[in-house]
Formats: sequence, C-alpha cells, structure tokens
Amino acid sequence: MENKQKVIAGIIFVIVVVVAVYFGVIGNKNNQVGNVGQSNNANVKEEEKTVGEVIAPNASPIKEGQVVTPTGKPADNSAVPGSENAPAQSVPLAKEEVPPTAIKLEISTDSGFKPNTFTVKAKSAVTLSLTGTDDQVHVLRFDDPSLNAVAIGLGPKMTRLINFNAPQEPGEYTFHDDVPGHQNLTGKMIVK
Repeated sequence: MENKQKVIAGIIFVIVVVVAVYFGVIGNKNNQVGNVGQSNNANVKEEEKTVGEVIAPNASPIKEGQVVTPTGKPADNSAVPGSENAPAQSVPLAKEEVPPTAIKLEISTDSGFKPNTFTVKAKSAVTLSLTGTDDQVHVLRFDDPSLNAVAIGLGPKMTRLINFNAPQEPGEYTFHDDVPGHQNLTGKMIVK
C-alpha cells in the first residue's frame, strides 16, 4: 500500500510540474522578456541586471562562452529546475526562432526523440531546443543528478530551448521524457 501511495504522489508531482511548465511558472522565473541583456525584474539591483547574450526570451544568457544567471553567476546544472540558479528554459518559440547553432531535437510518443543522440564539447555552452510534434505533453530530463536543472517542458506541438553548460567530465549522459507513460522515450548526450 505504501508503494502505491509513493507512485501516486510521484505521478501527482510530475503532473504539477508539467502544468507549471506549460503555463510558464517554472523556467520563466528570470523574467527576461524585453531588451536583450536586461532584466525586467524590478527587484534586481542595477549592477545585477542580466549580463550576456540572450538567445531567446526567458532563456538563461550566455557570457564569455558560459551560461549564466541574470546576475552573471554561472548557472548551476544540479539546482532545482526553475530556481534562480538553474538554467532557465525559454518561452514557447516558433521553430524558425531557434538559432541555427542550436542542437534541435523533436519528440513524439510514436517515434521518440529525433535525433536521439547528440555530441557536445565538455565545459561549453549548449543551446538545446525541443519541439513536440504530436498532441502530447513532454518533459525532457537528464538521468544524471549533475544535470537535474536541465529540463524542457512542452505542451502539444510546442518548441522551447534551454542554454546550459556541458558537463566537465566526458562521457555519455542519458535523458528521457519524464511524463508518466513516456519514460521509454530516451536519448543520449555524448560529451567529448
């Protein structure tokens, strides 16, 4: 009985996260819509305004080859998704708005992640976009705890991106769709 309650609690947690992501609560905390390189958050002091290049609205900026928070501190890939130190995902975008330098993935429940493998350079800033090609909700999450904050949540036929710093350690980092019933949709990031 206790295991059944844990499963139900886990499903409820994922549903709450998916709904929050869909409505822009998680991943949009940085409130960077507006002028590139500036924050609209009135509580941020003048000297703490966003520094670096903003690739897409609400996505974490990139400064000197590293993904940073709006205050210029390095983004923490192991933070809680949506927290102020975590890399932030963009608002929903048109596919045409995704920069040509981004790693572009698509997902559907029928075909999974396409492509399901990509390669990045260790310690580099990575721009990863995800487009849902079906009428389902999807949440890309990495399995390694060091990439806990790297998450992209999508509503049906939506596109979003996230900027994050590639791990320092070369290796293979698996990811999956974190929506209940979609965990068999998997992929792999190779860090060289």
